Amino acid sequence: MKIKREIHNIHDKSYKDLFSNKEILATMVQSFVKSSWKEEITKDNIELVNKSYILSDYEELESDVVYKANIDNKEVIFYILLEFQSYVDYSMPIRLFLYMSEIWREVLRNSERSQVRSKDFKLPAIVPIVLYNGEYKWTVEKKFKNVINKSELFGNNIIDFEYILIDINKYEKEELMELGNIASAIFLLDQKVDIEEFIERVKDIALDFNNLNEEQKMLIRHWLRNTLSEEIKDKIGEGIENILIANKEEVNIMTSNISKTIKETFEKAREEGIEEGREQGREQGREEGIEQGELNKAVQIAKNLLSMGVDVLTVIKATGLSKEDIEKIKEGMN
Repeated sequence: MKIKREIHNIHDKSYKDLFSNKEILATMVQSFVKSSWKEEITKDNIELVNKSYILSDYEELESDVVYKANIDNKEVIFYILLEFQSYVDYSMPIRLFLYMSEIWREVLRNSERSQVRSKDFKLPAIVPIVLYNGEYKWTVEKKFKNVINKSELFGNNIIDFEYILIDINKYEKEELMELGNIASAIFLLDQKVDIEEFIERVKDIALDFNNLNEEQKMLIRHWLRNTLSEEIKDKIGEGIENILIANKEEVNIMTSNISKTIKETFEKAREEGIEEGREQGREQGREEGIEQGELNKAVQIAKNLLSMGVDVLTVIKATGLSKEDIEKIKEGMN
């Protein structure tokens, strides 16, 4: 059962709002990026860039978040593409290249020409990160050169980079639980699980993620409220997100009540389904009974006509039975 809305822009905007928070972004990088440079990234040395670099060709497909960091007085730009598609897009390396080019073009536009021509001028490093929560395995090439025809002929003479993929659904529940931070909590709630497991995860976060402060819990609560599907809200009622800010006694009571509501909803749906099936069965039985009665009547008429010596063609016209049926009736009469 899908828990999140299938409305792409709502989910993207909610994620963009979350990761526009410096603390959440830094936590995600430190928890899920494997490169050693991640240790250099803290909420105190990064700055959100209030601009999108997505080209008009793709603006309906995705959302982006851009951060700047200063490491040893050198600027590094984190380009984070929020990718939420139900299918895998093999143009991703090309799209990232275009976005990175746009960032560098802006840097050049805002730099003095003499500065750009100087020996010491360097472009900022850009680290593209794709955050993916699709259902299917991500099989897109990560290296840009692998989408260039005959790249093996040209070696280092062609441009290349490798983006970082954070695939939300590849992490085990235990791994995310052990991290116990706001980024792992979001990933836990965004993985593809059934409704019972989803509720259990909300409960686990409320009871066991002791490192979350009140502000972080409110951020998760707000995100959850915006991304829960109407289908789930109809089944469990409003307010499951309030479990996150309840005390431990209230958490157990609230989850118990929600589980009871779900059970009653499913039981009602099951009973309605059974009754609907019975009614369909009764209706089918009535129709079959009528059909059987008409068939029996036609067979009896055929027997009467055949016993009177009426030819087969006339019997077929009179009863609507097939020639094969008439022949079988004749055999039975002999």
